[in-house]
Amino acid sequence: MSIAIEQLRYVVLGTRDLEAARRFASAELGLQAVHESADEITLRSDERQYSVVLAKDDARRQAIGLEVRDDAALLAATAALEARGIALVRDPALASRRNVRALAAFTTPGGVRVELVVRPQNQAWRFFPARDAGITGLAAVSLRSTDVAADEALLSEVFGLRVADWVGDAVYLGFDSAHHRLALHPASRAGVLAVEFGVEGINQVMQQFYRLRSGPESIVHGPGRRPVSEQVFLTFQGPDELLFAFVADGTKVDPAAPPRPRQFADGAASHCGWGSECRVPELDGRAAAPARPALRGVPRP
Repeated sequence: MSIAIEQLRYVVLGTRDLEAARRFASAELGLQAVHESADEITLRSDERQYSVVLAKDDARRQAIGLEVRDDAALLAATAALEARGIALVRDPALASRRNVRALAAFTTPGGVRVELVVRPQNQAWRFFPARDAGITGLAAVSLRSTDVAADEALLSEVFGLRVADWVGDAVYLGFDSAHHRLALHPASRAGVLAVEFGVEGINQVMQQFYRLRSGPESIVHGPGRRPVSEQVFLTFQGPDELLFAFVADGTKVDPAAPPRPRQFADGAASHCGWGSECRVPELDGRAAAPARPALRGVPRP
């Protein structure tokens, strides 16, 4: 029996320059700062108390927060992960800092850091954006993984995430009515590749495009439309070599009767049906991923 994930709750981003990261989050993304200290800033994008945590630390310190229902789910996750040789560590001090009832963290075989949280808080007062970018909320996180196959098996078998589609060896995973909430991309190092925010529509995607196009190094992919999810997207560079995206539209899924996952070819055309220029190695087949073992009797390509 799998442990149900109820929500992609937040993303933790280490940063070398906390103030520069905060300015970017406010000026370009329109996020609302909630709590600021010398070491950490939390920011809102929707009804959640926060959806982004900026931490003054090594920029490679990254994590995603996934919500589970209750303490029983954490206990079940502990047993299921230990059976696979993965430690799930409770951290009351971090739970207090994240403002959740309970928190336990683990690292996937591919190096992705996951924080499982119980009863994270929503904010009673409405989200008030720092800039009217049309953000509707945290939509998805794209991750680099050094072992996509093992991470896919873990997240689907232990936590019940649904495989939506594959592009090459990359996998898109969902658990609710969205096409996907997580994407795992083969890479030689693990971590967050891109943080994606939903916006009200294609107008907001294009407004961001025109806002950024005078600085050609900012836009790394798009505007375009994803064949896998039918989302309109624009991906752009942020601090600490992190990518951010605005997404709109997209396929809705019936979680009780999801469509069969499809296999797309590896390469840029499978990531953008409009043919937009792509400067992201993980999305056009240029990423240096670990060599895959050959199938029995079948040579490696």
